[in-house]
Amino acid sequence: MNNQNIRHALSKIAWAYLLILLNFRINDLDLLPNWAGYLLIFLAIGQLSGELRNLPLLKPFCILLGIAAGVDWLALPLSGAELTGRFFLLSALVACVALYFHFQLLTDLALLADGPGNAPVLARRLRVCRNIDAVLQIAVTLLSILPLPAEEAWVQLPAVLLLLFWLGARVVIAVSLFVLRGFFPPEGAEDA
Repeated sequence: MNNQNIRHALSKIAWAYLLILLNFRINDLDLLPNWAGYLLIFLAIGQLSGELRNLPLLKPFCILLGIAAGVDWLALPLSGAELTGRFFLLSALVACVALYFHFQLLTDLALLADGPGNAPVLARRLRVCRNIDAVLQIAVTLLSILPLPAEEAWVQLPAVLLLLFWLGARVVIAVSLFVLRGFFPPEGAEDA
């Protein structure tokens, strides 16, 4: 596979992580929908399938997450609440699939970063952030389902700190993906 295709696919995944990370809402309409991020990742998986042989195994999970995000995106302005949030088991299933999907996607991208002429430090950073992301996603999910008194200060401060740390890990992941893209210069730039 040529560097241009890899670079293009990594750009899609990096932008997808930003779409999934950022929520910009006007009334109840998210202008940066998560389903668009999963669509970009789905397209990128097709482009990278020749480079990372296990990556196509994530396509069904990407489709499932994209559909769940699309249904929630439509349900929020129509009913005022996300559909998956109304059903505990469905919400838990989507959370588990998202946890596995992002963990495996970042594992495969770290393998790409470990490739010849690339950056093992960047691969290590992706793996560390992948682990932090997984642990914090579980912690945030547990905090959201545990019957804790949300108005208590001893609950609010740790929850806010967890969310900020999780946001920081996800920002580092997105930035690292843009940096990884730089290790695959466009075809014309290799000759210069």
